[in-house]
Parts: sequence; C-alpha cells; structure tokens
Amino acid sequence: MQFVHISDNHLGYRQYNLDEREKDIYNAFNMCIDEIIDIKPDFVIHSGDLFEQSTPPINALYTAIKAFEKLKECNIPVYIIHGNHDVPSRITKGSPYLILKNMLKDKLRTFTGKKYHIFKKNNKEIFIGGSDYASIGKTTELFDDYKLIEQESKNYKNKILIFHQSIYSYSDIPTYELQVNNLPRGFNYYAGGHIHKRILKTVDLQSKENNNNKNNNPDNNGSQVLGWSGSTEITDYDEYRDYKKEGKGFYLVDISKNDFDISCVDKINIKCRDFIIDKEIKNENDFENLVNELNNYNDTTKPIVICGVARELLGSLRELMNKKALYSRLSIIEEDIDTASMFLDINNKTDEMFREFLRNKKYDVEFVQGLYYEALKGDNELYDYINNYYIK
Repeated sequence: MQFVHISDNHLGYRQYNLDEREKDIYNAFNMCIDEIIDIKPDFVIHSGDLFEQSTPPINALYTAIKAFEKLKECNIPVYIIHGNHDVPSRITKGSPYLILKNMLKDKLRTFTGKKYHIFKKNNKEIFIGGSDYASIGKTTELFDDYKLIEQESKNYKNKILIFHQSIYSYSDIPTYELQVNNLPRGFNYYAGGHIHKRILKTVDLQSKENNNNKNNNPDNNGSQVLGWSGSTEITDYDEYRDYKKEGKGFYLVDISKNDFDISCVDKINIKCRDFIIDKEIKNENDFENLVNELNNYNDTTKPIVICGVARELLGSLRELMNKKALYSRLSIIEEDIDTASMFLDINNKTDEMFREFLRNKKYDVEFVQGLYYEALKGDNELYDYINNYYIK
C-alpha cells in the first residue's frame, strides 16, 4: 500500500511580486498532481500550507480545486492539515479548506474537528492522525491532541502522523515549537510540513508496548521515519542550494512492508525555475562566463540571478540582466563594506523584498510583517507591550 506525502505548495505566492513566479508556483503544484495521477497511490497526505494565505486569490483557489478534482476522478483521497499560512487569521474568517471539502466531499479529510481518520482497503487499515499548526503559545492544546491520537492509535499496526511544525535540531529555523519526543509514539511515518528543505530521518519513537517486545525479542527492531517533503517550489533563493542537492517534489511511501524503514520512502522530483546564486563577477572573464551561462536559457526559462559584482561592471551587468534574467538582485563587491547593506534591486522595491528577508531569516512572515505594520501606525499599546514583556 502506497501513499504520497506532499506539503508547502504556497499557492498564490508572488515571489518578487512577479506574475511569472506566481505561475511557477502553480506549475510546480500541477506537475506534482500529474505525477501523482501517473503513480496512482492509494491516498495523499498533505502537511499544510497549501495556500500562501488563508484568504487565497481566485487563481490559487481555482488551481487547488481543479487539481483535487483530478485526484477525486482517479479515486485518490486527500488527508490535509492547516499550516500556519492556511490557518484563518481571525475566528470570524472561514478556512479555504471548507470550499474544497464542500466540493470534494469524502475525498478530502481535514483534522480541525476529528483528529484522526482510518483509511481502509482490502481488509487493511491505516490510522492517519493529524493536528493543525500550533504556535509556541498553543502547544499545550497540540500536546492534548497528540495524547488523544496516541491513545486512539494503539490497536492499529500501520500508523501515520501529519504535522506542520518545526522540531528542535531538525532544521536551521531558529524558533521551534516541539522536541521530537513531544510527538506521539509508535507511528511508522511522521509526515512533516513547515520546513521547506527535504529532511528524512530515522527516529526512535516506539510505543511502550513495542519497546517491551523489543527487549524480549532483539530481532523485533521496528523503525519510525520522520520526514519533511519540503516545498514544491523555491520560495526564497536560499532554498535553491537544497533544491540542487535534494530536489523538489514529494515523497512516495510504501507502508505495506513488514520491515518498514527509511528505504521505503522515495523522492519524486519535478523541475523548478533555475536560480544563479553564489557568484561574484569581479572581472571581464567572470562576466563572459555569466553571459555564456545565460545563453543556455530562453524567454520562458529565464533564471533568477542574485550575485555580487565589481562596481566598474555594474552598468554592463544591469543591461545584461534586463535582457537575460527574469529577476536580478546585485550587490557591490567592495572590501571592508558590509555587502548585505549594498543590495541593489533592479526592479521596483516592494513589500516582497521585506517578506523574502523575513523568509531568509526563518521568521514567521505574516506575524512579523503584521507587527511591523502596526508599529508604523504608531500603536503605542503594541510598543509598550513589546518593551515591557519581551525586551526587558
């Protein structure tokens, strides 16, 4: 029995405020859907952040509807949780998942109310537990969900947990909500979202019963796999390094084997738009090499270029970028100067640059940007609260 683990599509995201990048996000998602239909898994689990925001634009909602309708036509159900971008900002706002659920009926299962579902096929049952994203201040409620999920899963052999959290030591995100031991025990596969890089690890989270059996029978090792399938497109340029190493797409998991382990998880990759980063154009030879590299692209595959350049070559490189790059950001190479403060945006500066800065710093984009805007409005109560409770 096979299932697909996919996450963090961020439909509606407009990197650098470009139409082309929004289309890239949709194209990557649709490529994944086409691959899933070709594979014909038994079901799909989605670890959150289907959308970039909880009030997605029409194109994002339409893309999701059409994609999930294709899965429904192929009798492939979807089990999905809310990521931090999907969760409605206020209780008075409904979730975009409600629209999807209304159209897809029993082919789309969520976990906002009921915390687990049972997938059945050919007299086999798989327990699928899940809980929506919880911020650091709401982990107590999350732990209550995990206790319930662990209790209800005890009588099932094959078990999957879906979560959308950062876990200490498993990513470079400076803030985290969980330790790995906070997860419910005894699950075969822990399907993570929120972290955009691909991570696949073996963990020791056996249930007490399995630990006792292991002590009585050394051959009964068992294995639990913790995986983040990553985002399906590159949402900040730093992700490109991981993309070149680990790829982008989703995981295909075979949970039917008795000796389930990390070898039962396969990467299914798709092609994303190229970035050219980590280059410094210091002389004419570097410039010519970049020209030759850019000549490999056409008008529809133009890359994104983020690099350093010697001051005397800046004008020539700007002209080249206007013709050959979809988007470019250049920094002056000068000794003893903080190049991070020398970024020159070839396009108009927008809020998107601030959002990407927050993404690169691994902050919660919506939360920090919201605080920033409130501070600009001169919210004295907000200033006093931060000053009194966080700074001191």
